[in-house]
Amino acid sequence: MKKIAKSVVLALALVVAASVGTGSTAEAAKKVTVKKVASVDKLTGKKTITLTQGKKATLKTTVTVTPNKAANKKVTYKTSNKKVATVSSKGVITAKKKNGTAKITVTSKKNKKKKATVTVKVVAGKVTKVALDKTAATLKVGATDTLKAKVTTKGKKANKAVQWTSSNEKVATVDKNGKVTAVAVGTATITVKSTDGTNKSAKATVTVEEYKTTVAPVDKKEVAVEVEFTDVAKVQADIDQIAKFSKDTEVVVNLDGKDYTATVENGVVKINGKTVAESAKAKGATKVTVKTTIKADKIAAVTAFAPASVKSVKVGTVTFTDITATSFKVNGTEYAYVVDGKNIVVTGDVAEVLKGLGDVVTVTVK
Repeated sequence: MKKIAKSVVLALALVVAASVGTGSTAEAAKKVTVKKVASVDKLTGKKTITLTQGKKATLKTTVTVTPNKAANKKVTYKTSNKKVATVSSKGVITAKKKNGTAKITVTSKKNKKKKATVTVKVVAGKVTKVALDKTAATLKVGATDTLKAKVTTKGKKANKAVQWTSSNEKVATVDKNGKVTAVAVGTATITVKSTDGTNKSAKATVTVEEYKTTVAPVDKKEVAVEVEFTDVAKVQADIDQIAKFSKDTEVVVNLDGKDYTATVENGVVKINGKTVAESAKAKGATKVTVKTTIKADKIAAVTAFAPASVKSVKVGTVTFTDITATSFKVNGTEYAYVVDGKNIVVTGDVAEVLKGLGDVVTVTVK
């Protein structure tokens, strides 16, 4: 019985060993494919780094590989000139006390043919201070402001480049030139930092507020509107559309500077029995303008009416140009908007728009 038992135990051991061996072989048989190795300065996102002697920079390395596992993403770092710059196994570069250039090579451990290189320039000069022209700013949603950085250096050939970042890009963003754009209500910290390894920085707090102004109609129930067209071929349907908002059965159509009284017949605008398009074509007109009076509560609809042939819409004293489904211009200034029922909901500093429409139409300002 003991011999039989030993035989059974041995057989089981062999089966287990065989199973483990088969699994290991199958796992090893999985092919690892390294598609790309990329490495840049973690701070600036660039492949060229200029460091002050004795300062450090950290590389951000990305390995595109399948299977997408951490074990397959391991790399090695090597410098071409240890007297200029060294690099650690974790991609931390240290500038030495000798000016010059060194190339850092990043190589995939799984496929040594896949590499990336970063150039490191070491200089003696350094940044001693970074300051901003302001430490705080308050902006309305959609507004912009440009922060100016003053970089003080010591020594020759110092790297004066800086990097701009926002602590909350959902509130405010900042570009490479320090231009801040207010995105949503809230607070964000804008930081400007030296890129030479000295880590000198300055910060500004940006507070973004929402426009709260609402201007309601006062006493005017009607307002004069002029719509200028440039595409005569498409003008008829557009004029018929605008005529729907007119309070009268007659509108004035101006063809190349001359006014004609037009009537609205079954929803179609005509001059002496001919459509505006036919009349314009017959007279060789290239510019068509419709003048009419509409109810104040239809202003939003007309302002938002932006077919391809519309060049401008004049409401009261305000002329809207470059009209699209999401924005228009007033005297060259662009405003983003949406139409919400009878209201034009505008984003931006719309004092100019409000001044012209305040007694005519509700303009809700974000």
